[in-house]
Amino acid sequence: MPDQPDLFSVQQEDNADGLHHISPFVAPVAATAGAVTNDPVALRIAEAIRDVFGDSGSENGLSRAEIAQACVSVASVDEFDARFHVFTKLQLLEPLRRKAHDQRYVFNPTSGAALLVYERLGEAGGVHEITMLLDRTREGILNGSLTEADLAAKIAKVRRSLANYTNHLLRLVRTRPIEELFGQRHHHAHAASIQEAKHVVRAIAERYPALRPAGTRLIQEALRYTAAVQEFHDRLMRQATTRRDFSMLLPEQYLTAARRAPVDALASVFAATVFDPPRVDITVGQVLTAAADHQPPPPRRRLPRPPAKPPGPDPVETARARAARARERREAAVTLLMGGRAEADLTEDLRALPWRITVRHIVDLLRVAADPDLPFMLYISRQVMVDPSGPVTYVSPMAVYRLPDGPRDMHDHDDDSESTPADPS
Repeated sequence: MPDQPDLFSVQQEDNADGLHHISPFVAPVAATAGAVTNDPVALRIAEAIRDVFGDSGSENGLSRAEIAQACVSVASVDEFDARFHVFTKLQLLEPLRRKAHDQRYVFNPTSGAALLVYERLGEAGGVHEITMLLDRTREGILNGSLTEADLAAKIAKVRRSLANYTNHLLRLVRTRPIEELFGQRHHHAHAASIQEAKHVVRAIAERYPALRPAGTRLIQEALRYTAAVQEFHDRLMRQATTRRDFSMLLPEQYLTAARRAPVDALASVFAATVFDPPRVDITVGQVLTAAADHQPPPPRRRLPRPPAKPPGPDPVETARARAARARERREAAVTLLMGGRAEADLTEDLRALPWRITVRHIVDLLRVAADPDLPFMLYISRQVMVDPSGPVTYVSPMAVYRLPDGPRDMHDHDDDSESTPADPS
């Protein structure tokens, strides 16, 4: 019986050999277009060499015969001889004592790192590298190892790389056939870039106020990438629903489909599967004993029907309407304080008001910033401004920012994000 694809098997990438990501990876430093091999045996030989050196546990290297023996299961003798010459020329294998006729070789750890990168690119794509760069940037901000100029350059590099991946993903979703999208599922299964970008922007706002416009553009690009990933998954789900083909889904998505899909659609997956005939090896006495042990409990007496609801409005709906009105009031109050601007320093405005009104405005600002449905972000400095004779005795500098409502509004905010906001400190 021919092998049939398993529902939980991973879809193959567009290139069955798994080498499609290596050519663009080495393109910036390749001498010619034919410098990169398209033979998967070459990669398997390199991995086998890496493994045998890792298992040997010796710093004295291995002989050519020992290396060749480790590659017998993945390549022929001629294939190994050809790749061995290339590996020694490119210093993947180096003589132990760096002499011309040395018969023992050691493995270059730089080549091992490259193999790990190839594996990661094949499994998760380059978006994972952007997430790692964002994480290292945040660490550099916190430990003070980055200057303001270095930080600005890293933010620009991350934003441009993320924009390139977003444009590539949108082209795939909107112009390419559905088969080309299957191999990209694992590259965009976790959109963690927006969270990492938020962490970096918070650190920037705390220590480098002048870089806030660059941080705002980074958040906008992360939002655009998240929207592209959502569009990507929506197209896959529409195709799966149309074809009733759940084999294109990830295991977690198949679990959701199994809970919601009709039984007939799920049963069609096993239409071509052959099962052994059932066998019943139990006696009549065992059946009667099992039936007695598993008989249903006696019926329970139903509780009396609750009394009818008193006439009048529903208290739950009343509470929801009251909460909605309070949210609209707070949003209107913050918008009025900002005067229609995307960024506003409210420190002086709050200091000039009576302290009771100032407290009310600060509470509204905190609740608006904590509400995930409202597009506002609040910055409060750690400084304290004291004025014993003023309406407000002491207050910390604070500023409020209005985030873009969605990916469609990003281009409308690009020009505003270039201007430098007021420094609340």
